[in-house]
Amino acid sequence: MSVARSTVSLLALGVVAFTGFKLAHTSSSRPVPASVPVLVEVATPPEAALVQAAAPVVERVVNHRIAGGETFGGILARYGVTGVTGIVAAAAPHKDLTSIRAGQELTFHFDGDQPTRITYALDEDRTLVIHLDTGTPQAQVDEVAYDVGLETRVLTLDSSLWASATAAGLRPADIVELARIFEYEVDFNTELRAGAKLVLVGDGLFSDGAFVKLGDLRAVQLENDGRTYTALHHAHADGEDGWYHPDGTATKRAFLRSPLAFSRVTSGFNPKRYHPILKKRRPHNGTDFGASQGTPVRAVADGRVVLSGRNGGYGNQVKLDHAGPYTTSYSHLHRLKVKNGQRVKQGDVIGTVGATGLATGPHLHFEMRVNGKPVNAMKVDLPTALPLPAAERGYFIATRTAWLPVLEAAASPAVAALE
Repeated sequence: MSVARSTVSLLALGVVAFTGFKLAHTSSSRPVPASVPVLVEVATPPEAALVQAAAPVVERVVNHRIAGGETFGGILARYGVTGVTGIVAAAAPHKDLTSIRAGQELTFHFDGDQPTRITYALDEDRTLVIHLDTGTPQAQVDEVAYDVGLETRVLTLDSSLWASATAAGLRPADIVELARIFEYEVDFNTELRAGAKLVLVGDGLFSDGAFVKLGDLRAVQLENDGRTYTALHHAHADGEDGWYHPDGTATKRAFLRSPLAFSRVTSGFNPKRYHPILKKRRPHNGTDFGASQGTPVRAVADGRVVLSGRNGGYGNQVKLDHAGPYTTSYSHLHRLKVKNGQRVKQGDVIGTVGATGLATGPHLHFEMRVNGKPVNAMKVDLPTALPLPAAERGYFIATRTAWLPVLEAAASPAVAALE
């Protein structure tokens, strides 16, 4: 695995003035807690030559990791905190504290024996703060303030996407985002080849001059199996956003390539496959994805549920009827998440991976049919998405002018060698 990285000031590139360009990661400063220890000096008259110091206010902090079966109200009672209804109500716009789960952490702050506030990490950048010393509980969200600069990365996949990307410093959320950008054109489960190259251009988040992590991606290029895919993030004038090819067509299509975000193909489309349980040749009219039991299964396109229930050797099965000649089915499910006749949207969870029916272990059997005839869903040409509206083209051109040259420069072999 090889990786190149460079950091450039966004202002130096002069790209932030383009209409339609949305700069994320607005920052907010943290208020100074009222309970920080304070030392006050009080001088007596000069003739006494005596300085007396007020005793500092000492804050006591207790971290509580939530155990299975604990409730928010029970935890508060354990630490002598009353008024659970008011606290839950204050936090409600930001977090439903009645839904906290085992393994999460609450932090209690005390001034002596008096509780002053409760903090709870919403994610790695945001913390919910509930003030208890304000009469009625008051809640706010403190967000880490980052400096934002331009960050480019070039990485070559020598092994799996996860292994190569994490070795290059990408977080799981970054990898999921990359898979989401290209999931309509490349199935990251089955179609990535050794030597594939990813070029990333996006926000670099810095603290005290040191790089912390990647922020929002702005432009991405994938070279895989002799083909190059380029995607630019564009914010519409009406606030909508999405990923688009340089010609203005959306990367999003009517169908996903895979019903699972990440997995492995254990058996492909094969009309002459030997069945491992029936011990005879039997057409395998779909693709089997190996995944652990309980893995969410997504609808690959908008559609209507025509079957949600038990179906012989297919076990628990969901069948969807889509626009035009397309139908899909999802078999051996552990849990069914939809009902007959229900309308679903692309990406909705319709069930979870299981091993019901004729299955040797947890996996998903996925089939697609066109006009009733089974096809290889991993290779069939699927409907494309509509291009940008004419009124949005000018804004998109500004986005393309800003980011495409940066992406092309980062992908240049000469630039990579220099780095």
